[in-house]
Amino acid sequence: MKKLICILLAAATAAGCEKDDPTRYDMSQGRVCFPGAAPNETAEYPGYSNSDSTFYASMTFKQQPEGVAEAVIEVPVKLIGGASGSDRKIGVRVLEEGTTAQPGQYEILGAEVPAGKTYGAIRIEVAKSAELDTQQRELTLCLTDSPDLRVGPDLYLKANVSWHNMLPRPATTKQWSTYNAFIESEASSGSSSTEAYSQAGHQLLLDIFGWEVFPDWGPDYSYYIDAWCARAQAWYDEWKAANPGQKRIHESGSMKGREVTIRTK
Repeated sequence: MKKLICILLAAATAAGCEKDDPTRYDMSQGRVCFPGAAPNETAEYPGYSNSDSTFYASMTFKQQPEGVAEAVIEVPVKLIGGASGSDRKIGVRVLEEGTTAQPGQYEILGAEVPAGKTYGAIRIEVAKSAELDTQQRELTLCLTDSPDLRVGPDLYLKANVSWHNMLPRPATTKQWSTYNAFIESEASSGSSSTEAYSQAGHQLLLDIFGWEVFPDWGPDYSYYIDAWCARAQAWYDEWKAANPGQKRIHESGSMKGREVTIRTK
């Protein structure tokens, strides 16, 4: 893979990702941040988590064409202010905390808001490998000031980018609620917590319902969830009868090492 392009490292000072005083904001030049959790944004740009003020973007090679060795992840960025008549570069740096990917396993191709647009992207090329069948690589990014654009509110400056060759993790709070509604864990039914997720739990729901990508049911499922859970349990009971001695075990998350079970309450 080509040498890692360091985007505007000169602008990546220690102040990047530190709190900024809103009273100093000069919006005449525009600001940049990651999309938040407003309904009008999450429909098109899902991924922001209020729990840790981080925008999550994930890509799986499982959904790429057969034989693809590299792919590009586009992490959306939002312009606060008016569009410009020219492309504007975005400052971004990689944070050590939360980053497991090594140089050579990814390349930042560019980061900008195009002319006339209010949304842009950070483009990251990532490589496929056998290790991604069982583990994901992660990159934690922080927006920084650039000569073209200063950063916006500190709550929207961090992103976690991951890639793997496994089932696609839920991307919206409603999809997380759907997962937690069916798979037993310490999280409550309908919770949007990500802590209990595992590929084993996801695979079970894929086998039962065909959900490679979870539906956006969210808490709206409450009036029919018991019937759906009963259907899931019936399928699981049949599978266990046909596969005596076999167990599905959570390989990650807060339930790691425990058997995957259908939620009963």
